[in-house]
Amino acid sequence: MSSSSLADLLASQLPQGLAVRARVLLNTQAALDRALPAALAGHVRVMQLENSVLSVACDSGAVASRLRQLSDALVVSLAKRGIAAASVRVSVNPELTARYVHPVEKAGLPATALDGLAHLNAEIEAGPLKEALDRLLQHHRKG
Repeated sequence: MSSSSLADLLASQLPQGLAVRARVLLNTQAALDRALPAALAGHVRVMQLENSVLSVACDSGAVASRLRQLSDALVVSLAKRGIAAASVRVSVNPELTARYVHPVEKAGLPATALDGLAHLNAEIEAGPLKEALDRLLQHHRKG
C-alpha cells in the first residue's frame, strides 16, 4: 500500500475537521521544507499554525538559533508558497533527532568468491577493471 493511499484511508476515517487540519499541517511542512536551506531541511518540524504564528520545533539548539536568524526571510518565502505566517516561534525538541541505531555487522565475501575474484584478477590485463578488483580484494582481505 502506498503512503498516499494510506493517508487517504486514514483521512477518510478521521473526523472531517481533524482531517482538514492534518492536511494543512502536512502542506505547511512541505512548504517549510522547500523554503529552508538544505542544511536545515529535515531538522525542523511544524507544530501548529494559528493566528498567523507558525510554531516549529528544531532537533537542536544550533538549528533553532540558525532558524531564528532566518525567520524574517522564512516568512517571506512561505508567503510566496501560500502559507500565511506573520511570525515564526521556534522551540527545541531533541526527541526529533533520530535514535542511534548500532550498525549491523555484515559478513564479508565468502572465501570461494574471493578466490574466484583473485583468479579473474590474475587473468585480465591491466586497466581500470584490474585496479578495481585489486582494491576490492585488498579491502576484503584486511580482516
